[in-house]
Amino acid sequence: MNLSPTMHSLKEGFWPTVLNFSDKFRSKISRKPLTILSVSLVNGRFRAMSIINDSIHKSWEKPGILLRSKSLYQAVSDAIDHTEFSGNHISILVEDSRCMTLSVQLPIMTETDLIPILERKVQQAKTWEEPPVWRYNLSMQARGKENVHLEIWPQSLLDEIIQACKDLDLQLQLLVPLSALSESQLSTLSIEEGEATILISILEGKVSFIAAGEDGVPVLTRHLAPAQDWVPLGERIGTEVNRTILFITQQLSVNIPHIWFISEDEQLTLAEVQPHVSTPIFPCPVKPDWKYWLWVGANLPINLRNNFTPIEVRRAPLQKMFTKTLAAMVVGFVIFGVGATAMIEGYVSHNQSSLQLAKTQARALREDQRHWMSQLVTLNTEREWAQVISESTVPSLEGPLLSYLGNIIPPQIILHKAVIKRTNDQWDLELAGRTSTNLSSTLSLIDQLVGQLTQGPYHVRVEEGWQDQLLSQTSSQTPRKDIPPSYQWTLKGNLS
Repeated sequence: MNLSPTMHSLKEGFWPTVLNFSDKFRSKISRKPLTILSVSLVNGRFRAMSIINDSIHKSWEKPGILLRSKSLYQAVSDAIDHTEFSGNHISILVEDSRCMTLSVQLPIMTETDLIPILERKVQQAKTWEEPPVWRYNLSMQARGKENVHLEIWPQSLLDEIIQACKDLDLQLQLLVPLSALSESQLSTLSIEEGEATILISILEGKVSFIAAGEDGVPVLTRHLAPAQDWVPLGERIGTEVNRTILFITQQLSVNIPHIWFISEDEQLTLAEVQPHVSTPIFPCPVKPDWKYWLWVGANLPINLRNNFTPIEVRRAPLQKMFTKTLAAMVVGFVIFGVGATAMIEGYVSHNQSSLQLAKTQARALREDQRHWMSQLVTLNTEREWAQVISESTVPSLEGPLLSYLGNIIPPQIILHKAVIKRTNDQWDLELAGRTSTNLSSTLSLIDQLVGQLTQGPYHVRVEEGWQDQLLSQTSSQTPRKDIPPSYQWTLKGNLS
């Protein structure tokens, strides 16, 4: 999900219809015993395990801490030697202080309208100057809104990892955050029909809450903020679990009969959390260690939404295979053509009476060859033009702006009318509605809305005079104790 965009700019090869296989289909047709180097890079700590023919071969942990991700090349090179890995595929699990997670709740909308909003939120949330790369997951939908979970990485981190793999001639299959491991365990839990569950995961010191329905698919993912010394960790986790249960049951109207708990160390025990949660908590059947997680990471499907491996890197082996096949076909065609020509010339030398006919046929073949080569060039040119046109399409403004209005209009304001239209070189905006508060509160609320429109991402120039319209309504209203006040308001403005 970075797609980004960012994950959304993906370049195809010369044969788009051939290379446009889904990752799931490609994994099925190429299924064979798993041989891969599974690596984890967690806050500078490097671990690796070689898997050969679906069996764990050797594992290795690098002493010390990798101070920079640029040291990954040497670390992976050492891991290949220590684990005696002879394959060419690699999967990498990453947890880094520069990587961010963000959960937002937005109105349900099409992907065309959603992507610009997520792009803006990513730019606002990042804590570094360089470009970000991100993936997103759509999860729970309820009451007209849906939860969106974002994973945000620096572009430089992704580039350094990809370059290290390329320099070592390794094919990068999976590049995922550590949270993907916890999410993968949901499918192994027992969830009855019509029910939901929550998995409390403590992995490498990071506490996560992952809710899932009966199908084991995550519907909500939350991460606990860094611990506060004055509040016990078990109590903090219990409080957040209770909030998550209340939110899930309210939004989806499902029952959560029990909760699951998984931790790879003794940082926190189940007994420290249970007193703060009324719902029973059960330990997961397995007691994981870092070797178990490396095995799980290597077996994750490559079509995960939060797989940061660029699509062109994942499709490189398939594209290379088709290129070799095509080259072999061309060479075979040339050899066949040369051989056929020699046979024809020999035949002609012995059959002078058929010489003219053979020359005519050879000339026709050459014409056909030039014709089809010209057709190939024309098709390639048209494809490139179509790609340029499709990538330069500018999204419309109405959807994002109306979605933005839904987030900033206070609940005390009732919106009756929202019109936006294009005139010449600008957009005209007209909003109208009413409030049921007193005049002072109404003026404050409308002034707050005008400020957000003016200073927000759209910089709307609001016309003056809306205050006079509200003040003029005080003379036409007769105060009554049994009827609350009501004021009509109208805002007009424009943006370039």
